[in-house]
Amino acid sequence: CEAGGSCKTPKECASMVLIRRGCERVKVPLAAAGGITEGRSMAASFALGAEGVLVGTRILSSEESPVHQNWKDAIFAADATDTVFLNRPGPGPALRALSTERTERILKEGVENIFGEFAGTQKVYFDGDLEAGIALTGQVAGRIHAVKPVAQILEETLAEYHEVVARLPK
Repeated sequence: CEAGGSCKTPKECASMVLIRRGCERVKVPLAAAGGITEGRSMAASFALGAEGVLVGTRILSSEESPVHQNWKDAIFAADATDTVFLNRPGPGPALRALSTERTERILKEGVENIFGEFAGTQKVYFDGDLEAGIALTGQVAGRIHAVKPVAQILEETLAEYHEVVARLPK
């Protein structure tokens, strides 16, 4: 529920609990998602048993990302509490999105089919009209403050990961 995009359960479960629970229950490599944007959160995910990480909102807001600058700017301006958890009762997956007038209306009034709200997705992605659809974004938006190239994001993430791991008690 902390990750932007599709969540398989309509109930919230924090990443610290969900990652560990998932690792205990599956026999395949697990990639953690939700709240991961730098080396420190990557190290925490690996400590919980994940073998990979997904940094969705961070890459969404990268220099190379084709989404409109308005969406990136909304991520940079967001606080960690500026997202909403939609489609809680279903049907279909729950969704984490930026808080906008549209998503607040959906949260308050509900909709019969959340996927009907995605009709204007291209306007969100490419025209920057955040009210035209739903801008899927994780809570980690509150920790992202600038556009960076993907290569720099990855280099900084790996460097911090190695620094953090080196400082951990043996």
